Amino acid sequence: MPIYEYICMKCGEGFVLLQKVGATEKDTACPSCDSKDVKKKLSTFSCSLDTGFSHSSHSSSAHGGG
Repeated sequence: MPIYEYICMKCGEGFVLLQKVGATEKDTACPSCDSKDVKKKLSTFSCSLDTGFSHSSHSSSAHGGG
């Protein structure tokens, strides 16, 4: 389940929630004032790519070193 960031338009409180994929602002209430007037914030994400080789071995072969 992804973590979404929200801001409450009523009290200004920012909060994060772990929600199911596809959850909407209508499914969300502010934990401080219980208002449903919340907006999802644009957030960054991270990912990990497992390529099967280390960065150092890739860079040495890319430069012809060994």
